[in-house]
Amino acid sequence: MPACRIMVKTMLGVEAEKEIIKIPLDDSTISRRIINISEDIEEQVIEVIKSGELFALQVDESTDISGKAQLMAFIRFIVNSKIVSQFCCCKELSGTTTGRDVFDVINKYFKNYGISWTFCVSICTVGAPSMTGSIKGFIAIAKNQNPNINTTHCFLQWEILVAKSIVNELKIVFDQVVKMANFIKSRPQKIRLLSQLCESMESDHYTLIIYTKVRWLSKGQVLSHFYELREELLVYITMEQMEYSDYLSDEFWCSKLAYLADIFEHLNQLNLSMQGENQNLLISTDKMAALKGILLI
Repeated sequence: MPACRIMVKTMLGVEAEKEIIKIPLDDSTISRRIINISEDIEEQVIEVIKSGELFALQVDESTDISGKAQLMAFIRFIVNSKIVSQFCCCKELSGTTTGRDVFDVINKYFKNYGISWTFCVSICTVGAPSMTGSIKGFIAIAKNQNPNINTTHCFLQWEILVAKSIVNELKIVFDQVVKMANFIKSRPQKIRLLSQLCESMESDHYTLIIYTKVRWLSKGQVLSHFYELREELLVYITMEQMEYSDYLSDEFWCSKLAYLADIFEHLNQLNLSMQGENQNLLISTDKMAALKGILLI
């Protein structure tokens, strides 16, 4: 902290140093304040819902990096003629992740705060069977509580699924890119040598990215990095006498790679732009239509 204070004082002056001193250093204090803020926001949301306001839910179940199943719920309602979106809750699913398990967690949360399913007008989920199953899915069980609930499929996920469909000719190129990138990245010595070569050639990137299926932007990022390093990779692979030099020296193969990188970059930008606050179906549809217009030119 003293070093930080000296730096702030030197760069920003005495007044800024005084403000820095006010910041508590105790981890437990910071953690407690974060929890207090979270609880206050949650209480405000609950009060609005319990007052009789209609609300919509967005529910998704995902696995975190430790392998545990996490159920996340977001809630949207209207306050003073404005649509408000808030994080509702995040609960761990300790056992199975069936539709009944998902419903029980959400229902228990609702009961704890006295929220009625009567005011739920819509539920948005992904297309997993545990969510959309006609008999045992979460939506089917929720509709037993309120038959008037409207259901929608996550709009963004449909766009993510588009990236999984590639014609066979281009899929072969993509598989070859992944094979090359993962081969180099899995060998520390080779990636160090590649980094040194890229640095000497003043490249924009000094390394490759490993393709990961569960990361929905991974395809575009892998292709973009690989294409931008294609010249450096050709030099490196030729020096190392690797078997992949025929691909990178083929202009037709590189043109397919460029096409893939360009398409997936557009898809990534579209998917990212449809996230965040103040996004709705109309705005997202306009963005999709704009992209289609660009691609058809």
